[in-house]
Amino acid sequence: MTRNEKLNGWVKEWAGLCQPDSIHWCDGSDEENQMLMNMMVKNGNCVKLNDNKRPGSYYFQSDPSDVARVENRTFICSEKQEDAGPSNNWSDPAEMKDTLRSFYRGCMKGRTMYII
Repeated sequence: MTRNEKLNGWVKEWAGLCQPDSIHWCDGSDEENQMLMNMMVKNGNCVKLNDNKRPGSYYFQSDPSDVARVENRTFICSEKQEDAGPSNNWSDPAEMKDTLRSFYRGCMKGRTMYII
Protein backbone atom coordinates (compact mmCIF):
# COMPACT_ATOMS: atom_id res chain seq x y z
CA MET A 1 0.00 0.00 0.00
CA THR A 2 0.90 3.62 -0.17
CA ARG A 3 0.19 6.73 1.87
CA ASN A 4 -1.69 8.12 -1.13
CA GLU A 5 -5.28 7.45 -0.09
CA LYS A 6 -6.64 8.32 -3.53
CA LEU A 7 -4.43 5.64 -5.08
CA ASN A 8 -5.36 3.14 -2.35
CA GLY A 9 -9.03 3.79 -3.09
CA TRP A 10 -8.51 3.35 -6.84
CA VAL A 11 -6.68 0.04 -6.33
CA LYS A 12 -9.40 -1.13 -3.91
CA GLU A 13 -12.09 -0.26 -6.48
CA TRP A 14 -10.40 -2.17 -9.30
CA ALA A 15 -9.48 -5.10 -7.06
CA GLY A 16 -13.13 -5.31 -6.03
CA LEU A 17 -14.16 -5.44 -9.67
CA CYS A 18 -11.42 -7.77 -10.95
CA GLN A 19 -11.32 -9.97 -7.80
CA PRO A 20 -7.66 -11.06 -7.75
CA ASP A 21 -6.65 -13.76 -5.27
CA SER A 22 -3.88 -11.47 -4.01
CA ILE A 23 -2.39 -8.01 -4.55
CA HIS A 24 1.35 -7.35 -4.76
CA TRP A 25 2.59 -3.77 -4.43
CA CYS A 26 5.82 -3.60 -6.44
CA ASP A 27 8.75 -1.88 -4.75
CA GLY A 28 11.27 -2.08 -7.61
CA SER A 29 13.93 -3.76 -5.47
CA ASP A 30 16.56 -6.13 -6.82
CA GLU A 31 15.12 -8.83 -4.55
CA GLU A 32 11.65 -8.36 -6.01
CA ASN A 33 13.04 -8.46 -9.55
CA GLN A 34 14.82 -11.74 -8.83
CA MET A 35 11.69 -13.20 -7.21
CA LEU A 36 9.56 -12.27 -10.24
CA MET A 37 12.12 -13.58 -12.74
CA ASN A 38 12.48 -16.87 -10.81
CA MET A 39 8.70 -17.23 -10.78
CA MET A 40 8.45 -16.63 -14.54
CA VAL A 41 11.21 -19.17 -15.25
CA LYS A 42 9.51 -21.73 -12.97
CA ASN A 43 6.13 -21.12 -14.66
CA GLY A 44 7.65 -21.46 -18.14
CA ASN A 45 7.06 -17.83 -19.16
CA CYS A 46 10.73 -17.31 -19.98
CA VAL A 47 14.10 -19.07 -20.12
CA LYS A 48 17.16 -17.81 -18.29
CA LEU A 49 20.06 -17.46 -20.71
CA ASN A 50 23.64 -18.50 -20.05
CA ASP A 51 25.01 -16.07 -17.44
CA ASN A 52 28.55 -16.37 -18.87
CA LYS A 53 27.41 -15.21 -22.31
CA ARG A 54 24.39 -13.05 -21.42
CA PRO A 55 24.46 -12.10 -17.73
CA GLY A 56 21.05 -11.26 -16.30
CA SER A 57 19.28 -12.03 -19.58
CA TYR A 58 16.07 -13.96 -20.21
CA TYR A 59 14.33 -15.17 -23.37
CA PHE A 60 10.61 -14.49 -23.76
CA GLN A 61 8.38 -15.68 -26.61
CA SER A 62 4.94 -14.55 -27.66
CA ASP A 63 2.20 -16.82 -26.36
CA PRO A 64 0.56 -18.61 -29.32
CA SER A 65 -2.84 -18.16 -27.67
CA ASP A 66 -2.36 -14.38 -27.59
CA VAL A 67 -4.14 -13.04 -30.64
CA ALA A 68 -3.68 -9.77 -32.47
CA ARG A 69 -6.38 -7.15 -32.28
CA VAL A 70 -9.46 -7.42 -34.43
CA GLU A 71 -10.16 -4.22 -36.35
CA ASN A 72 -13.94 -4.31 -36.05
CA ARG A 73 -13.60 -4.61 -32.24
CA THR A 74 -11.05 -1.79 -31.91
CA PHE A 75 -12.44 1.62 -31.04
CA ILE A 76 -11.18 5.16 -30.67
CA CYS A 77 -12.99 6.72 -27.71
CA SER A 78 -13.18 10.49 -27.81
CA GLU A 79 -15.71 13.17 -26.95
CA LYS A 80 -16.27 14.02 -30.61
CA GLN A 81 -16.71 11.30 -33.23
CA GLU A 82 -14.84 13.30 -35.85
CA ASP A 83 -11.72 13.18 -33.64
CA ALA A 84 -11.51 9.42 -34.25
CA GLY A 85 -10.80 9.92 -37.93
CA PRO A 86 -12.67 8.68 -40.98
CA SER A 87 -11.43 5.08 -41.00
CA ASN A 88 -11.70 4.23 -37.29
CA ASN A 89 -14.53 2.84 -35.19
CA TRP A 90 -15.70 5.40 -32.64
CA SER A 91 -17.37 5.07 -29.25
CA ASP A 92 -18.37 7.47 -26.51
CA PRO A 93 -15.80 7.13 -23.68
CA ALA A 94 -18.42 6.79 -20.91
CA GLU A 95 -20.35 4.12 -22.82
CA MET A 96 -17.17 2.18 -23.57
CA LYS A 97 -16.07 2.37 -19.94
CA ASP A 98 -19.37 0.76 -18.90
CA THR A 99 -19.02 -1.89 -21.60
CA LEU A 100 -15.48 -2.76 -20.59
CA ARG A 101 -16.28 -2.89 -16.87
CA SER A 102 -18.54 -5.87 -17.53
CA PHE A 103 -15.58 -7.74 -19.06
CA TYR A 104 -13.36 -6.98 -16.04
CA ARG A 105 -15.76 -8.45 -13.46
CA GLY A 106 -13.90 -11.38 -11.88
CA CYS A 107 -11.22 -11.45 -14.61
CA MET A 108 -8.37 -11.88 -12.11
CA LYS A 109 -9.75 -14.76 -10.04
CA GLY A 110 -6.88 -17.18 -9.44
CA ARG A 111 -4.31 -14.47 -10.24
CA THR A 112 -2.18 -11.86 -8.52
CA MET A 113 -2.73 -8.17 -9.25
CA TYR A 114 0.61 -6.36 -9.47
CA ILE A 115 0.54 -2.67 -8.57
CA ILE A 116 3.46 -0.96 -10.28
